[in-house]
Amino acid sequence: MKTFNETISCYSCYSTFELSIEVDLEFNGWNSEIYDCTICCNPNKIDYEVADHELVSLIIENGND
Repeated sequence: MKTFNETISCYSCYSTFELSIEVDLEFNGWNSEIYDCTICCNPNKIDYEVADHELVSLIIENGND
């Protein structure tokens, strides 16, 4: 497993919080996960892309859809 630690801004309240994304070493491609904001508790949909063991894209959207 590889862990990417990122600081993001909440889609709802714009507060920043830390998240850890764990991916298998063999994983390449796109994935989506829901992370609740540690400040306002609203869900954030995190779309991310991993290529060659690196996080190459991170998109934060409303997780209430």
